[in-house]
Amino acid sequence: MITEKAMLAAVHISIWTAVKHDRKVSRDVADQHGAHQGAGRYNKQLLRGADKLDELRTLAGQIRQHFYKITLPWSDEGFRLLPANFYFDLMARMREFEAGFEQGVESFLGVYPQYIEQVRPELNGLFREEDYPSADKLRTKFGVKLEVLPIPSGADFRVQMSAEEQARVSREIDANVRESLMRGTEDLWKRLREVVAHMVDRLNEPESRFHGSLVTNVLDLVEILPRLNVNGDTDLNRFAEQVKGRLCNYSAQDLKKHDLLRVTTATDAANIVAEMDGLLHSREAADPIDGPSADDILARMSAFMGAPTAA
Repeated sequence: MITEKAMLAAVHISIWTAVKHDRKVSRDVADQHGAHQGAGRYNKQLLRGADKLDELRTLAGQIRQHFYKITLPWSDEGFRLLPANFYFDLMARMREFEAGFEQGVESFLGVYPQYIEQVRPELNGLFREEDYPSADKLRTKFGVKLEVLPIPSGADFRVQMSAEEQARVSREIDANVRESLMRGTEDLWKRLREVVAHMVDRLNEPESRFHGSLVTNVLDLVEILPRLNVNGDTDLNRFAEQVKGRLCNYSAQDLKKHDLLRVTTATDAANIVAEMDGLLHSREAADPIDGPSADDILARMSAFMGAPTAA
């Protein structure tokens, strides 16, 4: 079954904010100005220049970035669609990330006392020893966790209730699945258009500075896109091939050195964006509401993943 070939996943990352709401100062300011006690709040920055904490924030961003790269939007609760063929890649990367994160936490805690002493004179009268948790307590405020769940399916809805009510809930589940899958496809179109349009903008400015990522970001996306295209949108795969074949043949350095390459690549990129816009507008005009059924989508996903469809 297709629900065994894809799953939902969420990454939960917690980091100590090092920010403290100072109620006394907030009250003092309100009293000073004759304002209501709830008119404002004063938040203290408990640490400043804490490089080790900044490194953890940076690592958290890298974890989220990788997770978003190989998943598609699913729900507002943070869960995203993870094709099964990315599962082992994600697990391997998460083990690396978690090890790096734990090491980063210990590194931060090792210099935590120095950071406190460093900020003490800066906070001066606002400094309070009790604002700073112990190292053991602080360690519990950091964490990385990957949560994986199966894709819901109306066919698997087995709560005992009337047949009519069960059918209604099953239809709702399938409708939600269909909507989420369509949202995932829209996200892929958006990602592809954004990287190509960005290339147009940068290449059309001869004096602009651009880095190797101008091309590598495009290449990374078009190489991964067919595996993420669980809806089997053939136009999407076709455009990914076009982008790879027409825009990824030269490095950013080549494009910067040779004006002719830059101009022709910029023109190709602009044409591709225009073609994408035309196609998406025509789709919207032809069928603004109706989309494929959940069964159609699940059948396509099964075909894409080489799995048999449910009977």
